Amino acid sequence: MAGHRSTLKKQNKSFKSGHSSKRSIKAQNKGKIEKNLPTGNKSLKIEKRNDRKNKLNQLKLNKINKNLIDNSIFNSNKIERIITILPLTNNLSILNIINQILSSIDYQINEEILNNQKIITISIDRFKSTIKFIIPNMNNLIDILDSCKISDFVLFALSSIEEVDPIYGEQIIRSVEAQGISTTFAILPDIVENFPKKNLQLDIYKSLLSYYKHFFPNVEKLFLIENKNDSLNLLRNLCQKIPKGINWRDSRGYLLADELNFDDNSNTLLIDGIVRGKGFNINGLIHLPGFGDYQIEKIEKINSKNNNIDIIIPDNRESLNPLNDDNTTNEIEMDDDDEEEEEGDYYSDDDDWNLVNKEVVQKRTRLPKGMSEYQARWLKDEEIEKLIEENGLEGDDEDEQDDDDEMEEDIEQDDMEEDIEETDFIEDSPEEHQRKLEEYRKKEREEMIFPDEIELRYDEIATERLSKYRGVKSLASCFWDYDENDERRPINWLNYLRNKNYKIFKNQLMKKYNKIINVKAGDKIRISISFNVNDKNRLINPKLKPFIIYSLLPNENKLSVCNFSIKTWESYDEPIKSKESMIVQYGFRRYKINPLISQQSRNSNNVSKFQRFLHKGQIAIATAILPINYTNSPALFFKCDNNGNNMQILCQGTFENSDFTRILAKRVVITGEVFKIHKNVVTIRFMFHNSNDVNAYKNIPLFSKMGRSGFIKEALGTHGLFKASFDSKLNQQDIIGMELFKRVWPIEGSPVDF
Repeated sequence: MAGHRSTLKKQNKSFKSGHSSKRSIKAQNKGKIEKNLPTGNKSLKIEKRNDRKNKLNQLKLNKINKNLIDNSIFNSNKIERIITILPLTNNLSILNIINQILSSIDYQINEEILNNQKIITISIDRFKSTIKFIIPNMNNLIDILDSCKISDFVLFALSSIEEVDPIYGEQIIRSVEAQGISTTFAILPDIVENFPKKNLQLDIYKSLLSYYKHFFPNVEKLFLIENKNDSLNLLRNLCQKIPKGINWRDSRGYLLADELNFDDNSNTLLIDGIVRGKGFNINGLIHLPGFGDYQIEKIEKINSKNNNIDIIIPDNRESLNPLNDDNTTNEIEMDDDDEEEEEGDYYSDDDDWNLVNKEVVQKRTRLPKGMSEYQARWLKDEEIEKLIEENGLEGDDEDEQDDDDEMEEDIEQDDMEEDIEETDFIEDSPEEHQRKLEEYRKKEREEMIFPDEIELRYDEIATERLSKYRGVKSLASCFWDYDENDERRPINWLNYLRNKNYKIFKNQLMKKYNKIINVKAGDKIRISISFNVNDKNRLINPKLKPFIIYSLLPNENKLSVCNFSIKTWESYDEPIKSKESMIVQYGFRRYKINPLISQQSRNSNNVSKFQRFLHKGQIAIATAILPINYTNSPALFFKCDNNGNNMQILCQGTFENSDFTRILAKRVVITGEVFKIHKNVVTIRFMFHNSNDVNAYKNIPLFSKMGRSGFIKEALGTHGLFKASFDSKLNQQDIIGMELFKRVWPIEGSPVDF
């Protein structure tokens, strides 16, 4: 009888006791969920997936709004609400917009007041609140950015008869949004005047609302401030709504000055205002945009109830020195013996590093006056002798490193490395500008088609021209000392601030800062600082232009190797080359920099490839030596004149971190042509032009454009031909390449005075 008869199985009944233990009840009900069954005739409603997601989002938003209300300084209605009005077209008047908003409470301001004041404070008794309008210079984008940076609300004014100009209006929206923006409102101040018929008003309203939602998708409506009801609703929102704030700004203390006084006897600047953000620490530093960092002499806290003044005096102030004197955070301490070693001897041949045999490089002993040994390598013997006869004889001069680098790049026909232009922004003629633009675009196209490729001239010696380049088996895994002894290394490299783990250090610092605050948000204070008499004439009445001070978190005045993630600006089409002179605004700071652009990489050795260009639509990393920032501020990279006018945005990004161990390696590829093929052994020509170069670069791997890898076997003759063995048979049309790398060092930025 095949199979198994299930009927032969016998299952005993489970034991039924008078009561069950807690453990048995828990085991029986494990994983069961009680359902609320419908009562009566009501059917059970099952929520759909979108409904559940919407419910969770609503709960999340309710929690966020509750925290904003609980932690807001606007709960007492004693803090002024700062509002910036930005007309996006030239046909709108800021004065008319303000009067339309205030018409619902029968309050008007005249043009004379507007000419004398650009910051107008108005008390709204109906809503028991005070608002402060900031009127920026609409022809200066930097003034607009500074006004929005400090504002609680930003009003964008759209016109019903004039389209927003992409060069003017859209530039304002995108730049303000890119630097971080608080709560925004959109207003229509002229739709009823220009279109009395309601059906036309509705069409234009829908069109403008759709346009505005492209930039701010969460907007619900546009306010028609010609209507008194809408105007009153807007004013109520401005007086009662809690602004969402800006994270990088509210993570520190900041203050909009109500009054400035200068004491000529003690050269002390007195700044009155109301604290916002986290607050100020008496021992910490403060930053005045356009002036620099300062120590606090004292803080006078004014009690609003009885006008008593509490004076807070510092006891252990932070130093203004931008360098790290004690050097306690350095990961590697270099010995004196290591500093004296030359670059060629610093690494052994056993490492995956520096595979070039530099013993074949011969140094010149007779040098012309004013010329270094490195410069003389590129000249022939007869040229050297001629210069010696004209200028005299002189030894090696190590102080002419800048000239050495320029000579190297001229020989390479790659002026990207040291072609640093001064930020004077002298206007070129249209013909000259067009010529330079065509050159940049040609170089960019060549970089995309033939990345990093160079050609050696017939009379060039590779070990001389490429003496600073090194061969490695793998850039992603090679050993590379971030503190290597290099003559091109910045002088203060070992004294820059070093954080072993930026993210952990930032989180710890933010927690500690909250415990050492002396004055908090909402306090009315007077800050005293020692001020340079020469800068006194640059001070502006705080009623004509916002005068803002920011508190610095500990060590935020220290210089460090800073990295920004960047991408090209949407409306900017010209090539952006590495080390191009520009101005970066990150948070409240503005610095003139020449950033190094590199690839985003996560190599275990923290080595990244240097890029000559930032291509359109590409995301990369920009590196420069700047004061560190612990709030991951948005960044804008732009060009302008010396007064901050004619601003042209190049790219945007975010402050990523400070990492002194991140190494930037510039690559060059020397190429050769397949001459003969015999199975896997190939004869290569035109890569080198003498046998000494072949022997010097014999240890460096080869690769082909079609994906083959190989190595040099031996030199053939004296004209640079050599045999190479590859992992597979090559195509006659293939191109052979060899990669070489050299370290590039970031450049220190300098502050700007606007």
